[in-house]
Amino acid sequence: MKVEIIIYIYGAICISMIGFNIVYNLMLRRRDALFDKRTEKMRQGIRRQFQLIQKGEKTEKNHKKFLMKKLKRINYLIAYDNALQMEMKDQKAEVLEKYFSQIESVILFLAVRYSKKDKMEAGYFAFFLSEYAVNRKREMDSLLGLLLIYVKKDNLYCRVNGLKALYHLGDVENVITALKMQDDDRIYINQKILTEGLLTFQGNHDDLIHGLWKEFNRFTDHTKLAILNYIRFKTGDYKEEIYGIMTDEKADKELRLSAIRYFGKYVYPPALKWLLDFVNDHEPSHWEYVNVAVSSLSRYEGEEVIRALKGAIKSPNWYIRYSAAQGLEAHRLNYSELFDIINGEDRYAREMMTYRLEAKMLQETGGDNS
Repeated sequence: MKVEIIIYIYGAICISMIGFNIVYNLMLRRRDALFDKRTEKMRQGIRRQFQLIQKGEKTEKNHKKFLMKKLKRINYLIAYDNALQMEMKDQKAEVLEKYFSQIESVILFLAVRYSKKDKMEAGYFAFFLSEYAVNRKREMDSLLGLLLIYVKKDNLYCRVNGLKALYHLGDVENVITALKMQDDDRIYINQKILTEGLLTFQGNHDDLIHGLWKEFNRFTDHTKLAILNYIRFKTGDYKEEIYGIMTDEKADKELRLSAIRYFGKYVYPPALKWLLDFVNDHEPSHWEYVNVAVSSLSRYEGEEVIRALKGAIKSPNWYIRYSAAQGLEAHRLNYSELFDIINGEDRYAREMMTYRLEAKMLQETGGDNS
């Protein structure tokens, strides 16, 4: 009897789950239908505004009123976002620029409203701004100030998208202010995300780098690293300044490594002595310095450089050997110049150099072994 009761209970649970899934799927379909309906209505409205702009007319007041009324709700904002993606595909840049310029009042109104909403909704609006509604040819001072509010929020999604919108606006002063705000350590933003964001800056990169360097010592090491990597990708005009970081033994390890990488991209004769000193450091705990310095030597000439690379390829550390082999390969040495390695007693150095040479030969021949 007890077994039968358990079976009946189990059957009832299964039927309940099936019923729940049916109802849930019906709700999802209804929601999808409503979303599609909203999106289509938004598309028609946007399309009409584009057509008016193409004729030299302005957007309708009713369109702006509609946006102010509806986009206060996140589900309508998402539908509008989706509609914009569809309608912008085949549209000319001038039309888009005029459209966003003419709905600036709507954007400012929404920016105020969403700055007071919960973190996720505010973050989505910041994302929306960074993707579409930023007039990149004229500054909107009010919007710039509002975006700084988004960067202050204790939410990673909101901060990253707020920064992204500021990068797209291209205002140097506000980007620097925003970076200082995110540097308060309440919300951790990976330095790679910060570097990639700075690279998308729509303003003058030279001005931004100059401004960041003036404020460099006010940032934490975490943000300094992002700035150094950004500078490395954009300019070789800061050799003397970055040389000071590389040679400062009290500086953070990651900052010094970034500085060494900088001199692997931009040749700076005074840096060569330090690079060689790093390579010749046999302290096992310093292997990262050695590895990065070895990689950087591929751009420098001279017998001392070749000698250092040949010494590094005999390192017990696989990464250092690999970097040294790449460096020797980059110097385009012939077989006779590498004879002491290929026919040497160090098996690991011999195998690494042989591997690199064979890989290079396969690459040059397109992998054809016939």
